[in-house]
Amino acid sequence: MSGSTPSLMMSVLRNLNPMRAWGGALALGPLAFTLVGMLGPMLELFMSMDRNYDRMMMRVEDGRDLFDFIIVGGGSTGCVLASKLSEKYSVLLLEYGGAPTILQHIPIYTFYLYNEPSIDWAHYTVPQKHASHGLIDNSVLFPTGKLLGGSSQLNAMMYIRGNVQGFDEIANKTGDGRWATKNILNYYRDMEDYNGWFPSYDHGRGGKMSVERPNLARFTKYLMKAGEELGIKIRDPNPYGPYVDGISMMDLYMKNGRRSDAYTEFLAPIMGERGSLVVRKYAFVHRVLFEEGANGHLNIARGVEYERHGKKFRAWAKKEVILSAGSLNSAKLLMLSGVGPWGHLQSVGIKPRVDLPVGQYLQDKYGCIIGPFIVDKGAAIRYDRDISVGNIIDWWAGGRSNDGGAFRSSLAEGTWAITTKSAVESGRTTAPNIHAYILSMAVSKELESGASKSFNIKPEVARFMSMTKGKDSFLQLVTLNKPLGYGNILLRDANPYSPLLIDPRYLEDPRDFEGLVEGIKFAVELVERTHAFSKVRGHLMRRPIPGCQEINFMSDEYFRCLARQITVTAYKYSGTAPIGRHPSEDPWAVVDSHLRVYGTRGLRVIDGSVLQQKHVSINDVTCRMLGHVAADIVKQDWF
Repeated sequence: MSGSTPSLMMSVLRNLNPMRAWGGALALGPLAFTLVGMLGPMLELFMSMDRNYDRMMMRVEDGRDLFDFIIVGGGSTGCVLASKLSEKYSVLLLEYGGAPTILQHIPIYTFYLYNEPSIDWAHYTVPQKHASHGLIDNSVLFPTGKLLGGSSQLNAMMYIRGNVQGFDEIANKTGDGRWATKNILNYYRDMEDYNGWFPSYDHGRGGKMSVERPNLARFTKYLMKAGEELGIKIRDPNPYGPYVDGISMMDLYMKNGRRSDAYTEFLAPIMGERGSLVVRKYAFVHRVLFEEGANGHLNIARGVEYERHGKKFRAWAKKEVILSAGSLNSAKLLMLSGVGPWGHLQSVGIKPRVDLPVGQYLQDKYGCIIGPFIVDKGAAIRYDRDISVGNIIDWWAGGRSNDGGAFRSSLAEGTWAITTKSAVESGRTTAPNIHAYILSMAVSKELESGASKSFNIKPEVARFMSMTKGKDSFLQLVTLNKPLGYGNILLRDANPYSPLLIDPRYLEDPRDFEGLVEGIKFAVELVERTHAFSKVRGHLMRRPIPGCQEINFMSDEYFRCLARQITVTAYKYSGTAPIGRHPSEDPWAVVDSHLRVYGTRGLRVIDGSVLQQKHVSINDVTCRMLGHVAADIVKQDWF
């Protein structure tokens, strides 16, 4: 990837000036915290109104029950699929949630959308033995969008393609050249309308997904210089080429300062305009309906059974049923329909149809939140100071690149990636195995409960994070880029409404633990031991985190303890229905390279379930790209 240049650095420094609205008149102060506290009730109100309207409209809407394709899940991939397939075929899209609101479009409120029951499935893991000790019940919240647009409506909008070179591994594994990197990259570019921080030679313009520069906190320019001091170059994390160590400012997928989500891009423009597409909200799918066909063909997917506003329905597909419900819910639906581990299905009272390792190779990108790192006044973002009446008005009006001040930030400042010494010495990898996100989130006393809710953090840990009240600070989420360990997903019982048993088994592999500790040490060194950060007096708060108080602060043993405290997901769950060669050759394979479920006909899985973290980074951008690739594959199969 490209390194830094003097002109690039000058551009960065020019564009990281304090925003004109910050510190201006009419800062909202304590009222800003009130606005955060009102998010949940306001979302519930909007969704209640939408639900009631949808219930009323159900009486007069299109009552068809036969379509060419049924797509289950209107998330990042499902929206793209519905748009592309309905160009030629009749499509029914079923989504359990409702329509998004303006509240999802405000970048700065991103992290406070998690765990809101009106828009988030809010899955929780089982207690973790070796990690997440600073979380309530050692249980990790797995946010998952429950509305049109899915998780593209909840996440921090970070535009990072990740290790796209891993698609070559998929192509080689399956023998299907359509998955080769050089082909996949064309789909990424075609989606983009890129106006980010870096040269556009490997980016697209004019696509439906807008990528823009956010407004960044002042300390970010020192972060860039600190990375260079420690030998990692400023580089675009997204171009074609080897995935290498580097540091970069964050690009966000947004348009005129607003979230650029899959629903707004692909679905909203055609809903009600394209007669071949029917979208049904608040539809909870229970299972796939199979038919045992003639001539020895078994397990033919014919339709789905679902509940909507208290009534049960069935819908039928002339061609295929496509599950795009996400890595967690697609796996759940397969198992509820009899496709999964034979013994497990029998144990919960479900008649098995196809014995496949559904949910048994759960992978996630996860790591540890460390901080707070304290910096000079005015260097980071604070709700009470940096949200003003003026920048709310500017953001609403839209237009210039800095309109909206802090409102135009998702609090995601930058990102860096390194290859640890232990990974190189053991021969595991020569590519980065640690990837970090810089989060400008000064947790004040007023935001303690919000932080606890959004990350399931124990109250005493939330209090620890708020000890910087009145000071500017930021956090780092240091993650494992390709964890070696993996977990699983199981059903509790045969009831579709029962929550899943999710066990990612964080840090059970000692090699993952050692790698994460190395990454934490680098994150601290970036702030504590560079001349760049000394200019804003950057340092880790001089208090030990709860759970590690008895250990010598800043010692190797302290960092080992720290790694097991606020261990959280980076929201990249995957691998629950992986692409692979036939199960007789690949013990983890659930779908083939056409994304058809082995042992069935007329059933595909098309979402993050089919990709593996060890191959590529599973992020929202990749899921949207997957919708484009898969739509072309499906069309070719039915040509």
